[in-house]
Amino acid sequence: MRIVVTGGSGNVGTALRRHIEFEDVGVDVRALSSLRDAIRGADVVVHLAWAIKPTNRETNVDGSEHVLAACVKEEIGHLVCASSVAAYAPAARWSRVDESWPVTGIPGSSYSAHKVRLEEMISRYPLPCTVIRPCGIGQASAADQLRRWLLGRWLPPRLLPWLPLPLWDGLRLQLVHSDDVARAIVEIVRRKALGAFNLASEPVLTAPMIAERVGAGRLPVPYPVIEKLAGATSKLGLQPLTPEWVRMADQAPLVRTTRAHEDLGWWPEHDARDVLSEVVMAMGGRA
Repeated sequence: MRIVVTGGSGNVGTALRRHIEFEDVGVDVRALSSLRDAIRGADVVVHLAWAIKPTNRETNVDGSEHVLAACVKEEIGHLVCASSVAAYAPAARWSRVDESWPVTGIPGSSYSAHKVRLEEMISRYPLPCTVIRPCGIGQASAADQLRRWLLGRWLPPRLLPWLPLPLWDGLRLQLVHSDDVARAIVEIVRRKALGAFNLASEPVLTAPMIAERVGAGRLPVPYPVIEKLAGATSKLGLQPLTPEWVRMADQAPLVRTTRAHEDLGWWPEHDARDVLSEVVMAMGGRA
């Protein structure tokens, strides 16, 4: 079986390489003709290429449409696309949604809007397609990239245990290890499973749990204050999290993973707390 992957050098792609052999497209997804040449003759295409920070419509939306169009033109038998829990509409804070929840996104988030657009395009193309909707994904080798996205250049990770984390009450976070996402993709390809699959590990992390795993104290701050602080400090270049990313962290719903358990036989091998610890330790050079 010939498997071709876009974005094979990214967080999920590097993990997927540990579980299955594939060809990394290695071309700009914005170039349709190059994509067609690269995927020609493939049995499966796994689309992982995505511009996260900064978000980029030409890569995320236009590039994804090129992938879909190329797969149709080349009559690819199975396409697997990486969406996100951020594509879902907000839900009641502690409820969990399944794959039937509306895919209308988080208001004010360009990342979410691009994932929604991806899923809209998928629904219009006559392709045998599978969509994965993972929560936050982490592994040690992605720590440097995650550090740049979360902390910026002014806050050395080694200082994290010495600083109180400003986390709001009601914060809840789902994480999944990159290897567990890769294992789900392998099962999807092996079983030729179609449709959408939520991917997340247990437990759901709360603000006190996050602070404990980081090894820091927690400074309880109301969410509206956090959002305003994010706006002011990101404009000054003091840290990289803009209000839209804070808003997405607050409003993205929790997901059920029942379908992945039942249809893929997939159970994550990594505890969400351990995923966080692995990333934090790697950020500080302790992994």
